[in-house]
Amino acid sequence: MRLVLLVLAVFGVIGLSGCSGSGEAEPSVDEALAFTGLVVPQGSEVVAFDAEHGIDSRYRLAVAVNADAVDRLLADSQFSAPLEQGRAAIQASLPQVSIGTDIASATDELPPGPGRPTEAHRELLLDRSNPARPVIHVWAFTT
Repeated sequence: MRLVLLVLAVFGVIGLSGCSGSGEAEPSVDEALAFTGLVVPQGSEVVAFDAEHGIDSRYRLAVAVNADAVDRLLADSQFSAPLEQGRAAIQASLPQVSIGTDIASATDELPPGPGRPTEAHRELLLDRSNPARPVIHVWAFTT
């Protein structure tokens, strides 16, 4: 009987200590920025982000920027494809941030780098529905 109580107590302590969970920490903004290759200019705000990990990894970011910082963000982030006006994103947006109607998007590839051990595919959508504070949506994922 004592052995049964001891075993139950040990399993109870293990369960309360968090050892029963997946152990995977929530992603940080810095981790998401590194994986997506996004370099945000001063005055920008990461509005929302998330990540999914399994066989592949996927990060989604939405960043509000000043209107005059869009070209700098694209250049500093080495986004290589020209944006196509009116082209909708293939990926689903973050639930916290809606996408307006004045949009342009494109896709490119990111080589392995800091925070990204393998090549990643990246899709970027520029939403200028608020011309003074555009929002840049980025999806980056491995396949």
